[in-house]
Amino acid sequence: MKKIVTLGLILILTICMVGNVYASFSCNVNIQASKTQVTKNDEFAINVNVSNIQSERGVISFGGILEYDRDSLKLIKMEGQNGWETPSSGSAYNETKGKIAITRSGVGKNNETIFKITFKVKETSKQNFAVTLKDIMISDGSEPFKINNVSQSITVIPETQKTVSSPETDNKEVNTNKVANTNSKTNTNSSLSGNNKQSTDTKVSTNTTKKTADKTSAKTISLPKAGEFNYSYIFIVLVGFIVIAAGIFFLKIRRIDKEMKQ
Repeated sequence: MKKIVTLGLILILTICMVGNVYASFSCNVNIQASKTQVTKNDEFAINVNVSNIQSERGVISFGGILEYDRDSLKLIKMEGQNGWETPSSGSAYNETKGKIAITRSGVGKNNETIFKITFKVKETSKQNFAVTLKDIMISDGSEPFKINNVSQSITVIPETQKTVSSPETDNKEVNTNKVANTNSKTNTNSSLSGNNKQSTDTKVSTNTTKKTADKTSAKTISLPKAGEFNYSYIFIVLVGFIVIAAGIFFLKIRRIDKEMKQ
């Protein structure tokens, strides 16, 4: 009987311990910059975010120490987000020590931004610096939860390397491309038209030259009509034959006449 009671107590204690382990509060806190490459006199924002909240209640208070290079950055303002109190200087924010202590208007379990910090880069800024939150404590109203330090590195680049993209610039680029394409098409069409015209002119010139050459050849080479050359040749031959026959006949007459006289 004693063994059964002992085992029952051990089981109850084990269940309670396991329940306490699963009921312990935890969450994640990080900071995120609106841009990590800035120029001198540029402004940028740092968001302090909470996520992965493991609590039955939800988070309700936040505390920490803000550290940044005061020679490189000027703190413009801090703004509470999503029902969180704004870290106002003199009350929720100690500007000298950088301590922040704020609460929420009600417990929250969602991933959200706690507050936003806006900085301006000074002319005397270093090339590389960081914004850090140290000694972070966040609570769900029953117990605090300590989080490791979180940090965000920032790099200062020359003004000439800064790329600004805006709808107006994009439209200008698109219009420029359209004009370039139109000019290219126009030049291509003009070139094709010129080539076609040149080809047509060449064909016309070639045909004209060919016709002229044909006419010249026709005028220069005049072939005799059929039979003209043959009749002339026959006539000359006949005349020659008659002359020869007459000569022979005359010689025979003289010969006969001579014999009769003897």
